[in-house]
Amino acid sequence: MLMWIHPILQTLAVCLALYVLYLGWVRFRAAHLGEENAVFAWKRHVLLGKIVLTTLSLGFIIGLGAAWLDWKRVFITGHHYKVALLMLPLIAFGLGTGLFMDSVKAKRTALPLAHGCANALLVLLALYQLYTGINILRHMVLS
Repeated sequence: MLMWIHPILQTLAVCLALYVLYLGWVRFRAAHLGEENAVFAWKRHVLLGKIVLTTLSLGFIIGLGAAWLDWKRVFITGHHYKVALLMLPLIAFGLGTGLFMDSVKAKRTALPLAHGCANALLVLLALYQLYTGINILRHMVLS
């Protein structure tokens, strides 16, 4: 049963991450493309971003636990675990910069851009994780 919690939780997190990325895109358009009618839903972006980044981190731990309980080994899923390890510093950076910008409000351009780029990359990696995760389910769980 634990083996299914990880993919379900991570899939939900990725779906929500796409929405949070969209909210950030609105901010990017306003700040960098000069769109005056773009309204950034700051509080929603912050709250949902915290949920996504925390869930992705928790999902990593649950994935390790599920692998250990079912296979008695971890780090055997090839690209899936390697990309997950690559995602961890991006999660930390996204969460850290997001919390900082939320608590110390100021007019900024570089930090939000770095935050957005890192989190956009994180979402792309998470989408790749969905792809590799489906293959793991097919070949290592369901077979």
